[in-house]
Amino acid sequence: MILQSLVRLYETLQKQGKIVGEGWSSAKVTDAIQIDGHGRFQGIISVRKNAMRGKKEIELPAVMTVPLQHKKAVNVCANFLCDSSSYLLCMDDKGKQKRTEKCFLAARTLHHDVLDECHDPYAEALLLFFDTWNAEAARQNPVAAENYDEIMQAGSLVFQINGQYAHEWPAFKKAWDDYLQRKSHEGNPVREQCLVTGKENQPIALLHPSIKGVRGAQSSGASLVSFNAPAYESYGHKGEQGLNAPVSEYAAFAYGAALNALLLDREHTQLIGDATTVYWSEHAQTVCQNIISAAINGMDDSMDDRTLNNVMEHMKEGVALEIQGVIIRPDEPFYILGLAPNAARLSVRFFLRSTFGQALMHLGEHQQRMEIVRPSWEKRSIIPLWLLLKKTANSHSQDNAASPLMAGALFQSILTGRIYPEALFQNLMLRIFSEQDEYSEKGTRISEKIGSVRAAGLKAYLLKNHPSRWEGKIFMNVNDNCREMAYILGRLFSVLENVQQSANPGINATIKDRYFNSACATPASVFPVLLKLANSHLAKLETPFQVVFNKKIGHLLSLIIMPDEGVPIPNRLSLEEQSAFVLGYYQETQDRYTKKGEKEND
Repeated sequence: MILQSLVRLYETLQKQGKIVGEGWSSAKVTDAIQIDGHGRFQGIISVRKNAMRGKKEIELPAVMTVPLQHKKAVNVCANFLCDSSSYLLCMDDKGKQKRTEKCFLAARTLHHDVLDECHDPYAEALLLFFDTWNAEAARQNPVAAENYDEIMQAGSLVFQINGQYAHEWPAFKKAWDDYLQRKSHEGNPVREQCLVTGKENQPIALLHPSIKGVRGAQSSGASLVSFNAPAYESYGHKGEQGLNAPVSEYAAFAYGAALNALLLDREHTQLIGDATTVYWSEHAQTVCQNIISAAINGMDDSMDDRTLNNVMEHMKEGVALEIQGVIIRPDEPFYILGLAPNAARLSVRFFLRSTFGQALMHLGEHQQRMEIVRPSWEKRSIIPLWLLLKKTANSHSQDNAASPLMAGALFQSILTGRIYPEALFQNLMLRIFSEQDEYSEKGTRISEKIGSVRAAGLKAYLLKNHPSRWEGKIFMNVNDNCREMAYILGRLFSVLENVQQSANPGINATIKDRYFNSACATPASVFPVLLKLANSHLAKLETPFQVVFNKKIGHLLSLIIMPDEGVPIPNRLSLEEQSAFVLGYYQETQDRYTKKGEKEND
């Protein structure tokens, strides 16, 4: 299903003129080798492009359409017109001169095979360069010595002949296509029915294309489909590689080109845990990708709050609408693929097939559950998925990343409308119990015990996984009508902390630092102590403040419903109830600050 979907995407993109044709590929190029019309080496220039990453401007390789790049392995294998300095200049810093010379000879042979029948001045100049250049020439050439550092730092290189890119020159393009045509008639490729397209008598690909751009995988590319050990092979197909699962050469190229194109589009690529995630619609509508990106991780330049909410409403009602000149239909097939690195191969972390309307509706429902009162300085319209995952990890650990398996499970649960993984809840609670509020020397908070993201995550979990108990009881803001014991105790703890802070302005540590975890887990043993402390703190305050706090404390105590055993405060709270305690504490605290801000505005 994955390969079929990608082949259809390739065919759609090809009709739209947005993807390379068969025999060509997109490559990230850092530099260009300059030669003149007589094949003389003139130097090397950078072709990198400046791009913004957040607030920083960085240099990125230029994406160019070049002749199809072969999968690099331990063996020497040259590419036409675009390769590394080892192949095109017989220079590198790997310290293996004999292998470097073999690489250059392989490149020279390939370029002669392609261009010998091409009667073009630029082809003659390029072949003259290969015939006169060698390891000795590279060492003695003053221009090469002058550009040595740039050559060593270069990634993929292309040729410029008298300022003209060789891979864009019509004569070179025709020569390459003719070469591929000749190669296709050589040998005797196995022909079978293709498992992807269903077409019969198709030449079968023994090796599948390299997929580049997956975070953590080899920079030279990794395989999505490969058979390199007997354990993976079918009976009777030992050593036959791709014949174990026959995919035609066309289908292999098409799915590889489509997937590489998706991964090159960094604006629509997300990192979910360790999974590099791409998504696309059946008709390759970029606006659909923009909307999903905004729904997952917040607004972008092309999608504001109002537009996103409008789209979500239409998709929820099953009504099509026009955005940026494109008709968005709720029944548009939509695909989401998560790929994780696995040595020289890729593993599929998840693959989801849905409709655009369903995917967006589930994302909208998730964000609705995540809505919570937040400090005024938090300007995000939604809580990004990456931030929620970040809050499940230990910020003080060297490897402060969320669990990859949990991240994948969470993303799938959001997009399919299933319950959240228990690991999300457990990790959020673990971090809350393990961490404390931390401040810099200037008094700026650098990390927080609870915070809006963790509180929102707990709220979403309770509403989705335990709706029978919590639906209608917990909302975006504090709910004074909620009679759940744990929630009320959390609110009460916040008020008692406020009493302490009012009585001791500028205090460094509050009851939250010492008692929060125990009050949350075993409230019966802690709250009597806290209420006694509160009486001592109230005695330090002026009468009007005493009255306000006593009324608040009395009101919350009156909401506690006496259990059958007659004990007003339970000895223990379950983990689910402890999360409600945390939520009650957070919302009561934010309600206090919100009201204070409103009074100042009045």
